[in-house]
Amino acid sequence: MKKCILYVWLLFCGVTVVSCDDMLETKNFTDISPSNFFKTEGDISAAVTGLYLPCTTNWGYTDGGTGVWLNALFNADINAYYPAGMVTTDVVRCYSSNIYDEFNVGPSSGGAIESTYNVIRFVARATDIINQINLSSGATEEVRNRFIAEVKTLRAFYMYTLFDWFGPVNVKLDPATLMDNTILPRPSQEEYIGYIEKDLQEAIDTPSFPDKYNDDLSNWGRMSKAIAYGIRMKLYMHIKNWEKAKEAAEKLMTMGYSIIPEYEDVFNVDRTAEHIWSVPSNTASENYYVTEVLPSDFKKGYNHLGASYIRGDEKTYYSGWQVFCMRWEFYDTFADNDKRKNTILCEYDTNDGVHKDRNNGMTGAIPIKFTDTQFANYGIQKAHPVLRYAEVLLSYAEAENELHGPTKEAIDAVKQVTDRAGVTIPASALAGTNEFREYLLAERGRELFCEGQRRQDLIRHGVYISRSRERGNNAQDYQVLFPIPQSVITEAGGIVEQNPEYPK
Repeated sequence: MKKCILYVWLLFCGVTVVSCDDMLETKNFTDISPSNFFKTEGDISAAVTGLYLPCTTNWGYTDGGTGVWLNALFNADINAYYPAGMVTTDVVRCYSSNIYDEFNVGPSSGGAIESTYNVIRFVARATDIINQINLSSGATEEVRNRFIAEVKTLRAFYMYTLFDWFGPVNVKLDPATLMDNTILPRPSQEEYIGYIEKDLQEAIDTPSFPDKYNDDLSNWGRMSKAIAYGIRMKLYMHIKNWEKAKEAAEKLMTMGYSIIPEYEDVFNVDRTAEHIWSVPSNTASENYYVTEVLPSDFKKGYNHLGASYIRGDEKTYYSGWQVFCMRWEFYDTFADNDKRKNTILCEYDTNDGVHKDRNNGMTGAIPIKFTDTQFANYGIQKAHPVLRYAEVLLSYAEAENELHGPTKEAIDAVKQVTDRAGVTIPASALAGTNEFREYLLAERGRELFCEGQRRQDLIRHGVYISRSRERGNNAQDYQVLFPIPQSVITEAGGIVEQNPEYPK
């Protein structure tokens, strides 16, 4: 996948023909057929690789179906899925006024809601490719089944992403309807969750679907059985089905993953025993996260121990884009001896020789994360971690706590995370279910900061809106979901309902 990423957008534009410009119409979005494509395993692989188009760290892609440029989901720009959701939380903030940070997103805001909603088209494309693989004789049944399992897992992830932001949406999962542009209403939540569950279960039940790709550089980043279990875990955490969330986490705890010794290596080293799913980055698809968090006058930064981080070489320094930073209030929740603070800069020198800290010009701390990135360019070749074993352990502990309280099993799972960080679980956190629940929310924030999990965590704990209000925003309860883009509502002519309370 890493080798193919440069060609993904060309590939998808090359096999896509569309007769319309909106996100609802799916008719004629592909000219693939058993007679002219999927004649070999390579053809199938190329088509499947094209479905990963939204899953890059690079800026984005031109959708071959609409001709519209869109932000990739894991692009670090503030108008993309993961950072836009991140700045709505208590962990990070924007340096300047921003509609996501201030809870002022509306149906016509464009940006991240348009780009995120666009993955509904990739759900339909996945449906078509599954159908085409079934019709193809270009590979053995075992190989075809493996690719189908991969596509179903990716389709489930896209459906979960849509569900996370917008609630249930009218995805197309029946290949017989792909040429029919009749717009259907949004399904019920129960029905929609069933779609995701079905895809994941069928993928997991496929014997030829690999458990993971950590030892396979050429395929690392592709969907696997472990990722399917991870998506299932996240889905059940989201809807508070604690029994099933715990079950999925327990399965992942038997698949050979573990906490690696050094927290910094999670971000500096690819394909470790802790990585379940990461989005690869290379010279063709760089990761711009570091530049997004560095101040515009940055030269050299320091963590709480005084260790330094230099951007560039000794002669040339590139300024950052100063988009978002860590809130000081959240930074202060870390213990002084917490090793995870080593990946956060709390002071820095400017290009003009001025030393800045929280008392002298720093709006917030700099959550650098990727500490091994002394480079003389704007992008880095470091993978973005989407799902890692630390999240599994913390999710298992949360589910176990909700079911049985802070049991030894729950505590032992968390200790694997806190022991690496060099901190201990306070005795007060073990007093009961409520106390352990509050502790776990805080600990998830410290462990997973700036990895795109915090919004979901705050919503699940029922404090997403209240914490925004504490920061001075006029956030409303209905804003736990983002609005359906106005272009979709208009095109649907009333068939697709807007999320409650947003303007129709």
